[in-house]
Amino acid sequence: MKKTLLLTSLFVGALVVTGCGESNKIKAEDLLHHHFVLVKANGQDVSSDKAAELEFGENMNITGKMCNRFVAKVTLENETIKGAGVGMTKMLCNDEQLDKLDGIITQMITEGAKVSLNKDQLTLKNESNELIFQLKDLM
Repeated sequence: MKKTLLLTSLFVGALVVTGCGESNKIKAEDLLHHHFVLVKANGQDVSSDKAAELEFGENMNITGKMCNRFVAKVTLENETIKGAGVGMTKMLCNDEQLDKLDGIITQMITEGAKVSLNKDQLTLKNESNELIFQLKDLM
């Protein structure tokens, strides 16, 4: 009886310490009303003066800027964001890195990208690209 009680206590304790895995899954609420600035694109640093950013608003509407401003409505399922399309301004961009990022963010949103949030760092990743953002809320 003591062995069973001890084993049960150890098992329950292990579950409490490790969690069930579900609590670590990212939820829309984790992203909602947060502003992120791009710090790395495919392993390359992105200068803060380029002001590449994105923000999650109500109903999972994303707004942001790489070279051009963009907006998209996405869904979050199985830690993947995906949207049907991206509305984007079409201004000429003199910065090659930001110009490429316009295409990358469009592809990630329309084809889907895995999203993870580790402390204040947001990562969007697909088969060919990885964008790392730092939380930089405006208020």
